Amino acid sequence: MRRLLALATVVLAFGAAAQYPSPGAPSPQPAAKAPSPPARVGDVAWLTGYWVGEGMGGELEDVWLPPKAGVLLGAFRLYRTDGKPGFYELFAIEEVDDTLQFVVKHFHPDWVGWEEKDKALRIRLSRISADEAVFGRIVFERKGTDGLVVKLAIREKSGELRHETLSYRRKPL
Repeated sequence: MRRLLALATVVLAFGAAAQYPSPGAPSPQPAAKAPSPPARVGDVAWLTGYWVGEGMGGELEDVWLPPKAGVLLGAFRLYRTDGKPGFYELFAIEEVDDTLQFVVKHFHPDWVGWEEKDKALRIRLSRISADEAVFGRIVFERKGTDGLVVKLAIREKSGELRHETLSYRRKPL
């Protein structure tokens, strides 16, 4: 479990370094930061809703509130296969300097934060289209009206990238 938590932290902590590579592709070298494309939270409003799914060795839930005041706010929880909580996240997609950034804070099930109390992980938008938003190595991809896939590229301590795919379906609350 600790390894899973460490891996999830690593993916978000280093998410801004590169985009999500295709499986089997060599790890890209960090390049000069390209400017983030222009975007507004309305461009990712399709994330709004309650999502349930599988991934990271358990059951997943995401809730995204509708955009308001330039922010799309949400929460995540992972339940392990034994039914116990794995970890939680509070997150947002915010408008900043005519583009978007993904902001996240992680918590253990006892609500002790992973990040320092006055810190959050902030990852600028890398790429956007009608059905996809990419923040570093985190890809949010819409699949029809009721499907969502989140792809993560997690850098392990060895330096190798490991890929996780989180598959969700929209459900009523």
